[in-house]
Amino acid sequence: MDHVNEFASFLEKEVNLNPNRLVTLHKNVKDVREFLSQNLDSFVKVEQQGSYALKTIIKPHRGDEYDADILVYMRYAGAKKPADYHTEVLQCFKKSGNFRAKAKPKTRSIMLEYPGDFRLDVVPCITRGDSFCVCNSLKNEFEPTDGTAYRDWFNSKTDITSGHLKSVTRLLKYINARESDWDVPSILLTTFIGNNVHANECSPKARAKFSTIPKTLLIVSRRINAFLQNTPPTSKIRNPKLKSECFTNRHWNQSNYNRFKESFNTYYRKMHNAYHDNNRERSLRKWRDLFGPNFGK
Repeated sequence: MDHVNEFASFLEKEVNLNPNRLVTLHKNVKDVREFLSQNLDSFVKVEQQGSYALKTIIKPHRGDEYDADILVYMRYAGAKKPADYHTEVLQCFKKSGNFRAKAKPKTRSIMLEYPGDFRLDVVPCITRGDSFCVCNSLKNEFEPTDGTAYRDWFNSKTDITSGHLKSVTRLLKYINARESDWDVPSILLTTFIGNNVHANECSPKARAKFSTIPKTLLIVSRRINAFLQNTPPTSKIRNPKLKSECFTNRHWNQSNYNRFKESFNTYYRKMHNAYHDNNRERSLRKWRDLFGPNFGK
């Protein structure tokens, strides 16, 4: 059964990030933006990145902290090496009484820790010609990226599903957080999801099949499962808007792929059985087998 109301309630109570936590996140990002604009000499602007930009952050599992990403665009100077931009942002935070203790260096970002709540990854980014690059401080290399084009691509797929794709993304990320055999990085899972809504499904007739969240979940999951079962683990999953950026090179290996392939197949079969069971209570029990005991309560 569809259980549209149960899905809406489950998302609101168990999956979506609490509204008050979003308010806190926005406030702290605003503080970081204002601080960098006043203290970072090469500052250009700050933009939301990743799940934060896509509005697919989920409530952290078992009360853990969650992650949010922002890009800090910096003026490009030919004499600077990639690691120099990273160091410049880190040192800027270290000079501040408010941010000194929070700032920790990572390979591509400076992480600001807000204990018990969230971690904010501040990613230095420069523009060279028509290309955007983040700065790998470990390899001292510029890495091409285009978070804005990726966000627009995902939003276009979301529009085809009348907005349901973002809820489906949160639901699959919720399972990913609970299921140790998945362990799929957020960007890779989101790309799997977006790749399985097609640009040619824009007609009213084609869009009708995405009329509810559970229908969209079932269709997208069926397509992901078919891809996984018929694609070798050596296949590359790339940024759909920047083919040179390969997500699987950084986030994936054959062991990861095989575990995810087998586990996702099991979960998809459970989804299919839960959706197509016309007995309400039995169907709810099957959905709870996927999402835990709080589904439908």
